Amino acid sequence: MKKNNIAILLAARSGSKRLPNKHFLKITSTLKVLDLCILRLKKTKLVNKIFLCTTKKKEDDKYKKISSDHDLILFRGSTNNVAKRMIDCAKKNSIQTIVRITADCPIIDPKIIDKCIKLHFEKKNDYTSNILVLSYPDGLDVELINLNALIKSQKISRGKINKEHVTTFIRKSKLFKKKNYKNKVNYSNRRWTLDNFNDFLFIKKVVKHFLPNIYFSWRDLIKAEKSNKSLINIKERQYE
Repeated sequence: MKKNNIAILLAARSGSKRLPNKHFLKITSTLKVLDLCILRLKKTKLVNKIFLCTTKKKEDDKYKKISSDHDLILFRGSTNNVAKRMIDCAKKNSIQTIVRITADCPIIDPKIIDKCIKLHFEKKNDYTSNILVLSYPDGLDVELINLNALIKSQKISRGKINKEHVTTFIRKSKLFKKKNYKNKVNYSNRRWTLDNFNDFLFIKKVVKHFLPNIYFSWRDLIKAEKSNKSLINIKERQYE
């Protein structure tokens, strides 16, 4: 595995209908949602490049400052065709393996990312993730995709869903070598993602519980549930 050929592509845009500008909501006076996500991503040991991938729309100009603050490379591409945005970023920067993370996962766990990366290269997969068979809380989603596989999938399946959700065709197709990183205990009924204001309030509560440590692991949160029931957030998960 060559570190210079692998990178995290962090997808973010401000045009959410349910929660506009959600990545810039403040968890504390100095910590925004996206700050938290980026800081946690930087704890990965097997990736040393992170690209913040947003759109060319004016409303997404605000990502310039936060990428600069964290010394990330900002890439701007297609608004609705997220797959094209990922592919264009990878091509431009000679990335062969994409670690796809969305900014809607602010408490993403870097250890899970590293374990998925190890599995991906050990098995020489086209695609590796922890969402083929759900076992982790919603909000810890990690996907690794070889650039060639992603390009191939987009040529075969040109539907809107595959452009927006990027890996829909790969996950369902038998054309690609895939592996799932699964936890022994199924916690997929936990909702730790950011899609609406109630999600934000929950994430804020979680972070404040662990402060000043913002690098708590996902297992730390599972353990904390036992003594603090308010840290349990169980909702029906819908993934596409």
